[in-house]
Amino acid sequence: MKLKNLFIGAMMTVIAAPAMAQAPVDEIQKQATELIKAGDAKAIVALEKENKKNSNALISIAKAYLAVNDLTAAQMYADKAQDVLVKNKKATPEEKSNAYITLGNIASAKDDAGAAVSWYQNAMYADPKNPDGYRLYATATSKSDPNGALRTLEDLRRERPDYPVDLIAADIANGAGKPAEAIKYYSKVKLSDMQPYQLGSYATNLYLQQKTEEAVKVAEYGQTVAPRSATLNRLAFWGNCDLKNWDKALANADKLFHASDSVKISSDDYGRLINALRGAGKYDEALVQLNKLANDPNMPKADQLFALKQIAQTYSDKEDYANAIPAYEEYLAMAGDKASATDVAGLGQQFMYYAQQDPSRKAELLMRADNVFAKLAENPDAKEYAIYKRAQVANQMDGGKGLAKPFYDQLIAMPNCNEARLKEAYLYNISYFGNVKNDINGAMPYAEKLAEIDPENPVAKQVLSLKE
Repeated sequence: MKLKNLFIGAMMTVIAAPAMAQAPVDEIQKQATELIKAGDAKAIVALEKENKKNSNALISIAKAYLAVNDLTAAQMYADKAQDVLVKNKKATPEEKSNAYITLGNIASAKDDAGAAVSWYQNAMYADPKNPDGYRLYATATSKSDPNGALRTLEDLRRERPDYPVDLIAADIANGAGKPAEAIKYYSKVKLSDMQPYQLGSYATNLYLQQKTEEAVKVAEYGQTVAPRSATLNRLAFWGNCDLKNWDKALANADKLFHASDSVKISSDDYGRLINALRGAGKYDEALVQLNKLANDPNMPKADQLFALKQIAQTYSDKEDYANAIPAYEEYLAMAGDKASATDVAGLGQQFMYYAQQDPSRKAELLMRADNVFAKLAENPDAKEYAIYKRAQVANQMDGGKGLAKPFYDQLIAMPNCNEARLKEAYLYNISYFGNVKNDINGAMPYAEKLAEIDPENPVAKQVLSLKE
């Protein structure tokens, strides 16, 4: 396990603690830092000699070397401090803990996970009231034993009820991939006490747990603190899309696409932008974006296919079937074998919509729809649905006078046919025999079958009441 960055990350974590007395500036570390920058080795040796029996002073020199990543010198002075502590029977818990934590940080910088964890553990035992030992131990073990890390922080809570444990625990749970635990801890912390990355983590975990409204609230608060955060802008955008708050979604899409730092726009982002534009009724704007994707030679074929399909659907949403149909055909031609049965059925449905919109071309358009569904019926997995659609197309062609009967009869004969389609088939035959053929006895078997699956169906009841 690599710990080099764990120490740095832990030290950078901003903790919203109650006002506490601050330790005075460490003059020894400040002097040592200046001497290291000046390259004055003799002066550092002199500084050591002046403080050779002061473990805290030696640790301060070690920290100065650690800050410039001179691990050899840092280790040397930390070891000298440890020797002083071993000989000093009156060493305080604070002095011991200070040394152990620094030794642990040096081991962490060396990627010696085992030694770092051991030193942090010693710091906890030496001074149970010092939160740094617990915090660093929990951070160092968060990947290998996240549950144990969280238990350690609960131990700290018992020792120091005044210390803000929840935010550290939330970060650890988040890093360990425990969204429910992360949410539990984040929810105990004021949003104003979180850093932007923590607000992003909190909102992300809420979103992943399908707590979309809460995720949006956290993300939108985060935008007031970090308006150029790609993570927060994306979460506000995606969440409002899911909630169908189209105007808010589009406003946040603009922030994501045009006012976010280090943003990488994904195909998911484009897809949601298109959905938001369509949801807001801005079809022409959606088509502009989709055509950019479809005609971008650098776009992967999968994204171009997505764009072509969405172009067809967008034309359909605006009821422009004259353009939707060729767009569907272009998509299907490019998709080839990758086109699903649902995709093919979509083309047939466009012909049906167009037939309703343009009665003068009704027969021609319905025939083209039937051709699509007849081809689809060759697919065994889509056969039932295709026959059902052929029945509907035929019914529109002749107004229920019998052209659809062969298709509905095929549905009735199919084992395990979808119940809703079966009901429609029975109802069609009841109407056909009762109204077209004027043969109530011919309608009776279908009424009986319909009553078996829908006992309260009023048509079935009415027909069966006429049974002699």
